[in-house]
Amino acid sequence: MNGAWGVRRNYHAHAEEMGGVAPSTPKFFFMPPIAIVEADENGDVDIALGNSEHQIEHEVELVVKIGENFEPVMMAVGCDTTDRTVQAVAKSKGTSWLEAKGFPGAAVVGGWIPYKDEAYNIGLSVNGNVRQESNTSLMVHSVNTLITALRENEDLSEGDLIFTGTPAGVGSLTPGDKVTAWMKNESGEIISQFSGTCQ
Repeated sequence: MNGAWGVRRNYHAHAEEMGGVAPSTPKFFFMPPIAIVEADENGDVDIALGNSEHQIEHEVELVVKIGENFEPVMMAVGCDTTDRTVQAVAKSKGTSWLEAKGFPGAAVVGGWIPYKDEAYNIGLSVNGNVRQESNTSLMVHSVNTLITALRENEDLSEGDLIFTGTPAGVGSLTPGDKVTAWMKNESGEIISQFSGTCQ
């Protein structure tokens, strides 16, 4: 299995809630294959929290899969589960976010569908309460821009995933929490989703 690329602060509202601004050019981090977990055909998945004594947060995202000629061929809703405790240390030292973003099961992916370059509503609820809901049209850098930047600056490969950034509303997760994430088309139809319990 290939790894996944994540992009930092790709929605202005999320950048603001994190106390910063969206970068003028995309900034990436890498998540290894061990981080990726895909929901089953029913959309069910166990959500790993890594070290549950740390501050662990959810980040709902549009995820795309790269095919031949570096074209996006599939898409799904996903969750970049993040260890903020570890991330804060990495930020203070200027070191890699790998441990914060790439622990086993950190990159959750819902059901795959063929990619279409359109705007989608993505959202996430915890224990039935909606915490994140936004539209991919609000991304600072489009999918095509992200792909171009990865090709120019990183080792993007066929089969890699791109987590395209999270909107505002990130929040904490604890063991036993029930998480549901979804992606809807412009007609309001759910086209990708997953549900699971935090472990």
